[in-house]
Amino acid sequence: MTSQIYSQKKFIPTPPEKGSFPLDHEGLCKKQFLLYASCLRRNAQDTSQCREDAQNYLACRMDNNLMEKTEWSKLGFHDKKPAPEEDKQ
Repeated sequence: MTSQIYSQKKFIPTPPEKGSFPLDHEGLCKKQFLLYASCLRRNAQDTSQCREDAQNYLACRMDNNLMEKTEWSKLGFHDKKPAPEEDKQ
């Protein structure tokens, strides 16, 4: 049985092009994440109701190099900038 294991080709994983990014271990964007998550809970997981919170969260991740800076249009948003964080409470 062990001879079958040694004869197999070695698996070499390849990372996905999109969808994988570093975890926020330092909690740099925790506030934005919690605002987005609570919006989803309040709106029965309807993401269309939480687009501004999602955009603020993604902006925070991009600003802190937790994900690659990408044009908003490629992320499904219009090219407008997210609302300033101070306005949200």
